[in-house]
Amino acid sequence: MPSTSVITHSLVDVKDDINVLLANHFEQQHARAANIHADYAVLWEAIAKQHNASGKRMRPYLCVLAYQAFNGNDYQALLPVAAGLELLHFAMLVHDDIIDRDFIRHGQANISGIYKDRYHKLAVAPEEQVHFANSSAILAGDLLLSDAYQLMAGSSFSADQRLQVIRLLGEAIYAVSGGELLDTEASLHDPTYVDSLKVAEFKTAVYSCSIPLVIGGVLAGADTETQLELHHIGKCIGIAFQLADDLLGVFGSSQQTGKSTISDLREGRRTYLLQRTLHLASPTEVSSLRGIVGRAGINEAQADRARAIMIACGAKAEVEQLMKDYVSSADAAINGLDISESAKKSLLDFVQKAVWRTS
Repeated sequence: MPSTSVITHSLVDVKDDINVLLANHFEQQHARAANIHADYAVLWEAIAKQHNASGKRMRPYLCVLAYQAFNGNDYQALLPVAAGLELLHFAMLVHDDIIDRDFIRHGQANISGIYKDRYHKLAVAPEEQVHFANSSAILAGDLLLSDAYQLMAGSSFSADQRLQVIRLLGEAIYAVSGGELLDTEASLHDPTYVDSLKVAEFKTAVYSCSIPLVIGGVLAGADTETQLELHHIGKCIGIAFQLADDLLGVFGSSQQTGKSTISDLREGRRTYLLQRTLHLASPTEVSSLRGIVGRAGINEAQADRARAIMIACGAKAEVEQLMKDYVSSADAAINGLDISESAKKSLLDFVQKAVWRTS
């Protein structure tokens, strides 16, 4: 059993340290950009503003948990790598907002929204304002991906370790890009066509949970077999997390999700919840549901009808059971790791908080 002498860090510790590191990074990048042109500096101001708006820093924390679980003892060296994972997430959010045609995130203008306002006086036609705003946001996402590589490559780990980390970052980008494509194309198909669990795995679980855990393990010296276990644990956490998001998107509150609880139904999001409802519901209920889901003018009464169908046919209960199954699988794998009991508890606690959204 590994020793427990490693100093551990809480989510609050990690969040604060990542925020400070990235604030300094954005300030440096802003200064560099200002030397090129004031307009380039504006882009970095927009990046910093959106980053400061919110964020749990879950991905860096998972990386730290795995690193310290396997007796990694250079927390300061790990921080740039963990921050790179946060930049990857930030880049995905920026690009995802473009795909979803969103200009608001967490109640304020995102990068596209900031630039849409900026271009209001420069481009008369609304479609031109949107085009140029999204163009700037695409560049912001590209910069964030580049900086994720730069932070990881510039860490103080050995050259071999840095190479492994960079390869894992590439694996994460490859996976999430595929998952994003499948999710984007899903709206072009009937809800029954889409493999929503595969989308959850590749769009969310791999880059959000599996890769952070594996990177932490790799940098602490975890062997190949253990890395595979960490990948499995991350897959289970990530899919359960996405299933919980899907439930909250229909049955939660706007305070929990930061958006309307009608929006997922209005957009006709191809979730596992929707797929199971269409499979389990009666023909009459399916007909009713298809008249509601994906309709721009959906109202609260219609949304309540859709929710009632999801409950009555057993789809909601089935999704909740599947979440429990994924959590149980993650818990069993964590308990099987050759790490201290305190490290196991930290990982198990994270699973509960991430999936069930407990405090």
